[in-house]
Amino acid sequence: MPDNNGSTAFQMAEPSQEFNLREFIYKYQVYLPWLALALILALGIAFINIRYSTPIYKVTGSLFINKENRSGNRSDDLQSMFMFSDNVNLKNELEILSSRPLVGRVIRNLGLQLSYINKGNLRSSNIYGASPIQLEIVKLNDSSRPFSFEIDANENHFNFVNSNSEIEYGKPFENSFGIFKLLRVPNQGFNYFSSHIYIIQYSNLQKASAALSQALKIEQTNESATILNISMETENTELGKAVINELMKEYSKMNVEDKREISKITMQFIDERLDTIKNELGTVESGLLNFRERNQVIDLPEQSKLYYNDFAEANKAYAAQEVQMQIVNYLLDYLNNPSNQYRVVPADLGIREPVLLPLISEYNLLVLKRDNFMRTTGPSNPAIALGDANINKLREQIIEALKNVRESYRITIGKMQDQINKFQSSIQKVPSKAKGLLDIERQQKIKQDLYLFLLQKREEAAISAAATVASSRVLEDALASGVPVQPNKRMVYLAALILGILIPVGIFAIIELLNDKVTQKDEIEKQTRAPIIGEVGHAEGEALAVRSGSRSIVAEQFRIMRNNSQFLTNKVEKPVILITSSMSGEGKSFIATNFGAVMALTGKKTVILEFDIRKPKLLQGLQIQSTKGLTNYILGDTRLDEIIHPVKEVDNLFVIGCGPVPPNPSELLLDPQVDHLFTELRKRFDIIVVDTAPAGLVSDSFTLGRFSNATFFIIRQGHTLKRQLRFVQELYEQQKLPNMGLLVNDIKVKGRYRGYYGYGNYGYYGYSEGSGSGYFENGNKRSGKKKLWKTVKGLFG
Repeated sequence: MPDNNGSTAFQMAEPSQEFNLREFIYKYQVYLPWLALALILALGIAFINIRYSTPIYKVTGSLFINKENRSGNRSDDLQSMFMFSDNVNLKNELEILSSRPLVGRVIRNLGLQLSYINKGNLRSSNIYGASPIQLEIVKLNDSSRPFSFEIDANENHFNFVNSNSEIEYGKPFENSFGIFKLLRVPNQGFNYFSSHIYIIQYSNLQKASAALSQALKIEQTNESATILNISMETENTELGKAVINELMKEYSKMNVEDKREISKITMQFIDERLDTIKNELGTVESGLLNFRERNQVIDLPEQSKLYYNDFAEANKAYAAQEVQMQIVNYLLDYLNNPSNQYRVVPADLGIREPVLLPLISEYNLLVLKRDNFMRTTGPSNPAIALGDANINKLREQIIEALKNVRESYRITIGKMQDQINKFQSSIQKVPSKAKGLLDIERQQKIKQDLYLFLLQKREEAAISAAATVASSRVLEDALASGVPVQPNKRMVYLAALILGILIPVGIFAIIELLNDKVTQKDEIEKQTRAPIIGEVGHAEGEALAVRSGSRSIVAEQFRIMRNNSQFLTNKVEKPVILITSSMSGEGKSFIATNFGAVMALTGKKTVILEFDIRKPKLLQGLQIQSTKGLTNYILGDTRLDEIIHPVKEVDNLFVIGCGPVPPNPSELLLDPQVDHLFTELRKRFDIIVVDTAPAGLVSDSFTLGRFSNATFFIIRQGHTLKRQLRFVQELYEQQKLPNMGLLVNDIKVKGRYRGYYGYGNYGYYGYSEGSGSGYFENGNKRSGKKKLWKTVKGLFG
């Protein structure tokens, strides 16, 4: 019933904005078959990927770094001299193990510049350690230029692919890369491989070292341990084992070589200083002999010894300090000598300065690293220039530190000299000859102490060079994993499962996001408060779906619409019902025809007016031919009886066509003859259904609204634009059309649940024709193949 505002009892409350999980699931269940198909496809791709991917295994070995005794059985003094500190910097060891010079030695030892690959139909395999052929390089034109050969080989001979010329094993052949021989490897057969095509690849040492260095992964087991794990992921486990074992072996060998190099440089330095001290000591001893002969000094009075006791202690300290000063001067001379620019500096020859020793240790490590690069990569390596800058900078710092040490020693010696002078003042009575003798003996003692010290260090260095051992040892030989680490079946299938869900869900979401058509009932309810008086499913075939005795879904839906329309007409005795929409193609003519038919089936005389003058379809759908219609009647060219046509299929149903399309349809509807038309029709008919033009395009519906008691506004699923619902709400709020109700047309069955818009708001929408429910007629029988196709088509929407 209408209220004071002109609305009806069918008015809906404000729609709820809360999320409804059940509606959400029903909304997207239409995509479930596509989601299942995407999952099957993703898992199938994952299976193919796993089946035909090359398996990658992880090979791991362990290396123990001896932190407690880096230098074998050496004494503490010798250990300090060779810069072997107990505090191992494992980060440096990690860098050394993965450095290109060390990796390059591994590549040369194992011959990894040449790779042997067996070519398969789907994938190729590295056959290191099992290759039946071996390439011998007789002459290489350009060692930096990579190349590859593809060879078809058998037990007796071989030939290059795309070449029919057979070549015997061991016979030299020449091409643009150089001269080579292909040798047959004993005890290696050809029957173990998937094909007889082999690829031999050559890489220059620099690129091969870079690639292998990247493939190696070296890490510390934990922060408190000195054990390093060396791992490598490779398809050939024998290759991985050989590389890791050889790397640990070469690391130990290089460690020993570095220690021996330091010992060698130290002995050379000591030998040079011994020669110098020996000459100086001979000069002092000669001077002492001359002094004794010249002054005839044999022994001094016993009593003079009492004066010299304190003086002797001071001289002893002074002599020790002079030794330290001489060593500092020797080191400064050594560093300032251009010929020693990139040579190892012997350190701590009795000097105990904490600032100086770390600088010399770092300097020696940089010099050794530079020598290593010079031996492996040559002077063109950019790392050498960078290392030279660091070496020169450290040399300046060491020289500056030595100068500071020398200055502190000079101050100490000066104080000692003052003390000696003080003692000398107390022995002024000692004969000048005795004093001169003591001066010469003091110089002799200094030279003797220095000479003996250097002799001791020379012997220790020789012993150390002979007894040098590596500070590392292999804890565990390389061992390959039992199962491949790549491809990871679990992760591949998990990724396929996730992508198989996310990608289609993302596509579905984009489809829904880009869809600007009305597809769901809640979209209508959220945008407008106008009541929905009926919903009509998708119908194929004839325009007249409602006939006497019809039991189809669409016919029953129109019967429900007939009952609901009573709330809009408000029990008007002879109602005029206006049918319009927002745009063309939303099914106004179909709704008008079948609603008129369902009203006529009740025994009420019903007429349908084709007032969509611009685009008439009603008579065409009913297959009624008429040249005259409403426009002729309004213009006075014909009588009303001449344009009224009965519909043969339905009793009590009549239709009036629009007639010729006039040039001014909107003005024609304002003619007084239109008022006379509706007056006459009310006298003759019980129900008048007006099929008019879209209200969203022209004003015809508003002009005819003054004759109507109710308005059916058509919204077509998948056709009406969502933004046009705001226009519908505006019409309803402003009551521009009388007693407006919404009618949703062309509802398509979606998904295997076949519910209205995916969730079935009304029970009768949960059935489809041929469902066997007994409520609706089955229609035409289809063959088994057509039923199957319809079922499959329904599954995919």
